[in-house]
Amino acid sequence: MQRWRGLEDIPEDWGRSVVTIGSYDGVHRGHQLIIRHAVDRARDLGVPAVVVTFDPHPSEVVRPGSHPPLLAPHHRRAELMAELGVDAVLILPFTTEFSKLSPAEFVVKVLVDKLHARAVVEGPNFRFGHKAAGNVEFLTEQGKVYDFEVEVVDLFVRGEAGGGEPFSSTLTRRLVAEGDLTGAAEILGRPHRVEGVVVRGAQRGRELGFPTANVETLPHTAIP
Repeated sequence: MQRWRGLEDIPEDWGRSVVTIGSYDGVHRGHQLIIRHAVDRARDLGVPAVVVTFDPHPSEVVRPGSHPPLLAPHHRRAELMAELGVDAVLILPFTTEFSKLSPAEFVVKVLVDKLHARAVVEGPNFRFGHKAAGNVEFLTEQGKVYDFEVEVVDLFVRGEAGGGEPFSSTLTRRLVAEGDLTGAAEILGRPHRVEGVVVRGAQRGRELGFPTANVETLPHTAIP
C-alpha cells in the first residue's frame, strides 16, 4: 500500500481512483463498512482505492485546544486500512490555510486535480470544506459536473443494548474513558490498543515483587 503525506506526494501519473475521506480514527466497524465498500467499488471499476485523512485532527485547527483523544495513531490506521484492501492512504496536513478551502475548492484541488476520482464513498453525515459547509448532497452535484459517482453507506448502529446509537469515534472514546473496554471493542471490532515507548522510571516495581514497565504514550492517546 502506498502512503502519501500531502498532495505533492501523489504520483504525477496517478490515474482514476475510488476515494473515501474522513478522520477514520480507530478504523472502527462503521469505518470498516465504508472502506470495504470503497475497496469493492474500486475492484469493480478496476481502479485503486484511496483513503484521504488528516493530520492533525481538524478540530485542533478549527478550535485550538480541542484535539480529541486518539484511538489509533496514523501508522496504525494505515495498517488497518491495508488489511481492508486499501491501495493508498493520503494524509493531508490540516493547516489553517487548508481549513479555509471551500467545499468546491476542496473537490477540485483534491478529488479532481490530484486523485482523479471515479467514485467517492462516504457515510450520510459526511461534511467537508470551510466551516463543514459541504455535504453528500453538494458532493453529488459536484460529481455530475466532474464525472464521479457518489455512494453513501448507511451508518453502523449498535444493538438495543446501545440504544441504537451509531458507531462513532466519539462514542468509542467515551467508552474508553469510562473504562468500558468491552463496549469499545464491540465498536472497534478488536480490543483497544495503547502504544508507547518503555521509559526508565523510579524503580518502584522492584518493591512490588513482579516486573513493571513505564510506558510513555504518544500525544493525545485515548487512555482508559
